[in-house]
Order: sequence, then C-alpha cells, then structure tokens
Amino acid sequence: MIIKTLFFKTQLIAGLSMAVLNFAQNAPVSINKDFKLNTHYMTPENNFAKAGVEVKDGYIISGQNFVQEGDAEYNSAIIKIDKNGKLLRKTVLGDNKDFDKESVMKTVYSINNNRLVQLGSKKIDKRSYLWLREVNDNLDVLQDKVYESVSAAATHDPVVFNVPDGFFVVSESAFSRDLEINLTFISNDLQKTDNHIISFIEPPFDFFGRFDYSAALVNNKFYLITNGVDERNAQDTSNKYKTYILEYDLATRKVTKHKKISEADFMSRKLLINKDLIYVVGVKDTGEPILNKTGRRNTLVKVLNMNFDKVKEFNYIPSPDKGKFSEHLYDAAIVNDELHIIGEMYRSGTFSNESVYLKFDLNGKLLDDRFLKYGSMYSENRLIKIVPLKNNELMLLGKGEGWRVIIK
Repeated sequence: MIIKTLFFKTQLIAGLSMAVLNFAQNAPVSINKDFKLNTHYMTPENNFAKAGVEVKDGYIISGQNFVQEGDAEYNSAIIKIDKNGKLLRKTVLGDNKDFDKESVMKTVYSINNNRLVQLGSKKIDKRSYLWLREVNDNLDVLQDKVYESVSAAATHDPVVFNVPDGFFVVSESAFSRDLEINLTFISNDLQKTDNHIISFIEPPFDFFGRFDYSAALVNNKFYLITNGVDERNAQDTSNKYKTYILEYDLATRKVTKHKKISEADFMSRKLLINKDLIYVVGVKDTGEPILNKTGRRNTLVKVLNMNFDKVKEFNYIPSPDKGKFSEHLYDAAIVNDELHIIGEMYRSGTFSNESVYLKFDLNGKLLDDRFLKYGSMYSENRLIKIVPLKNNELMLLGKGEGWRVIIK
C-alpha cells in the first residue's frame, strides 16, 4: 500500500495579514520513502484532526483548532483539501469565549445520499444539547439545528450509524451524574428524532463512575462497551474501572444482555464486530513500572462470540530493539480482514511521545508496527481516529506539528 501523509501547519510570514497566515502552506517535504505527500497546516498548540470523509474532489476534515479572530474565540474547525493536500477552504466555529454559551463541533460524517453532517454540543441557557450542521462539499451550511430533547456533552465526540430511513447518533449525556448514553435516531430530513437512553445507575447496572464508550450497530441491536466503577463502598474507586459490554434491542428498548469482561487492569477503547465475532481493543496494565510513567500498558485485543464468551485474545509488545513503551490507544478498525490500531506511545526514559500505527491479521499475527515523530523531542504526537475509505484505504487522523492526516 502507498501511504500519503497530509500534514497541516501555518507558516509564519512577516508582513502578511492574519487571513493570509491562516491559509499559508508549506511545500511538500519527503520525510520517509513510504510517504507520498507531507504538507503543513494549523499551529501545533493543542490542535488536532478528529474526523474526516472523502468527497469526489478531495477530503473534508474536522477537528480541534483554538483560534481568536477579533473578539471571537473558536475551538473547532473544518477544512476541505484536494487529493494532493492543497487547502481549498476553511471554516472556524465553536464558541470558546463564554463558558455559559460554549459550543463544540469537531466531527464530520457522511450520511445517506452522500450528504454530510457535523455533530457536536451547544449550550442554551447554560445547558448542553446535541448540535447538528448539514454542510455541502464546499462547506456551505445547509441546515443548522439544536435538538433540545437530547442532552449531549462535549467530552466525547458523537458518532453516527446509518440506517435506511436516517441515522443513529451515539452521544454522552451532559448530566454527568446520570451516567447516561444517548442512542438518538434522526430521520433523513433531519426533522424527526427518537431518543433511547441507557443509564448506568439503574438496573442492571449500579455504577459509581464511568469512563469512555464505544458502540456498534448490528441487526437492529446496539452493542456498547464502557469502563465502569462498580465498587461503591471501596476505599479507592478512582482507578478501578472494569470493562462491561451490553446488547440493547432497539425494538424493545431494553438491555437484553450484559457482562463484565475485565477487571481493573484493562481499559477498553474500541468495539468492533466482524463476521459474528466481537473485538474489544484496549490497553492492559502489566504492573511493570517504567521511568517517568506510573506503569507500563500494552495494547490488548479481546475476541468474544456474540454471547460475550471469550474466544481468544492477543496483544502487542514492542520488540527489544524498539524499547519499552507505555501506550495510549485511541481507535481501531477492521478493513479487508486486517485489524488496524492507532494511538501514541511514551518511550521509557524520555518525556517524548510518538504516534503509533499497528496492523494485525484477525488471528493476532502482527503485520506492521510503525512509530511516527515530528517536531522536537518534547512535541506531542498522536493518531486519534481511523476512517475507512473506498478501495480498502484508510484515513488516519491526529496531531504532530499541527493537524495530521494520513491516507493509507
């Protein structure tokens, strides 16, 4: 496969106006024989790409981008680039100035009939609700709606699952004490909604806390994993998150199956379903201390059948020549019977982190492990999101001297 890296960063050119600065672009620089394209956009400070789609004449990418323009402060952006990485358009959005009016919009998804929607969170009267924008290929806004029937937080980006008559949005409730997940159906015309709520403080669950989630939709049933604290009377519950998996039937609006599949040494990050097998991808604490970090964690994949019984598991441990790492895993995808995993790693003995890309076959054999580092030894590098594209290609999104986009 050919890997294209689209890599964005602003250039500082004296005498140019701020508008020109925002659209400045470095010439492509070859840093690796496998990389076909390397350009730069956005400044590095706390900016990263988080979602993307392919359109007929390029790619549309969205993510976090803190910027001030006049009296306005923004936290999100969406851009369009051509197939060669040339920046065509950019829009900044998301109110970052007034906490009581805060809005966040870091996603973009393709829905039915090749339409594009962005999903995020917007505050009205100090309460956060699900925010949707429909845009076209030129980033023009076609519809802008807030669904005040759906409380949605900005801490976890909403995700989309398409169905024939619309799409489902999975989002986290803005009422954090309720420990709720929304499964919201939105019709193709964006007018009708039906919200399902899964609560983790009501039977069959009784959580003291909850962290992260991932979901899949198969045959009118949602499958969801989350990390929950179920030791309400324990002295220290802060680190005792255990992975739970559940099946939710959309027709009956009930949790029909659930199971705890780990103890507190494993943190799940991604749920995938492929050929009647469930892949739960996360990180496992090995108990081995490493310099500058509290402990070593390695990527672990748990494979379950549809009854949530264990089939097998496999993990990733870097070879001795690569050193020891503590891993943070962000996303995974199965494409063409191969499991792709991305995240970041901290190398033992340094304060430096590197982006990581792993590839396995579905039997657990490691096919590729790649570490990417840009900027100084202290610069942040991470890959955050995998977007499957046409022809078994992948878009890998993240951070490293600005927004990074890899087309693989």
